[in-house]
Amino acid sequence: MSQLLGIRGLRTTFPTRHGLVRAVDGIDLDVRPGECLGVVGESGSGKSVTFLSVLGLVRPPGKVEAEAITFQGRNLLSLAPTEIRAIRGRDIAVTMQDALTALNPAFTVETQIVETIEAHEPGIAKGEARARAIEMLRLVGIPDAERRLASYPHQFSGGMRQRVMVAIALACRPKLLIADEPTTALDVTIQSQVLDLIDDMRVRLGMSVVLITHDLGIVAERCDRVAVMYAGQVVETGPTAEVVAAPIHPYTRGLLRSMPSLAHLDEPLVPIDGTVPDPTRLSDGCRFLPRCPHAVEVCARPVGLRAVTAERAARCILAEVAR
Repeated sequence: MSQLLGIRGLRTTFPTRHGLVRAVDGIDLDVRPGECLGVVGESGSGKSVTFLSVLGLVRPPGKVEAEAITFQGRNLLSLAPTEIRAIRGRDIAVTMQDALTALNPAFTVETQIVETIEAHEPGIAKGEARARAIEMLRLVGIPDAERRLASYPHQFSGGMRQRVMVAIALACRPKLLIADEPTTALDVTIQSQVLDLIDDMRVRLGMSVVLITHDLGIVAERCDRVAVMYAGQVVETGPTAEVVAAPIHPYTRGLLRSMPSLAHLDEPLVPIDGTVPDPTRLSDGCRFLPRCPHAVEVCARPVGLRAVTAERAARCILAEVAR
């Protein structure tokens, strides 16, 4: 199947006084045209850093290395910074975790949307850019869009700020939207509205979406495929329905067991024992080994992402058993 974005052998490191942090360590991942890919894992698993690396947003002393990062067949690693900047925001857009801090409090919503449009369409008339800004606010469901253009971020509620950020991200009709924890700090009702909005925009614009979250429940409900990350690596990937119904990696199983179920309200939640490993002291073997109830001696050896079927893969010796 064709791919919109292809990531191979991505590694991102940060030097610290305690040692080298391997935030992302050997990521292979594809995003297909028109799909919603869920990227799920605990805080610190490398989800956000993976896509910041793809977008060229990791600043020194952070170091990004990869065998290949391709977008629509173009190798992003071979492009000049100005060419990457042209793709970022126009073809690949991103919404950050907290809209209140991501939006500039000193500028109106109009300024921030129009600025994005003008940056990627230099010849556009001011009036046309403003008209599109109004159209985008209406598209994301903000009432009285023309009047609200003059508002500042603090004059919107949390859910409306999230909608504004989506409007900015979609202003140039991107082919890929990276939504990084788009429901952070929102109540359940507003979370659903924001996710519905992203779903609707994906269908309307025919774009792909990467939904980064720590909530496997959201992924199960919204995403076509899922990539489960742990300690800087993808540990399981495949069609969401299959992964949720029959997880292979013990970490994926642990995530599912720790989720509340409406069908089994009387059953206690089962937390995953232990803690995420120190990113400066990662082993070459399975990184989930210290927390895994199925660990055996061979788990201390390096293990790659193993294909289980044409659509599924897992970084675990249990993948051999599942074949």
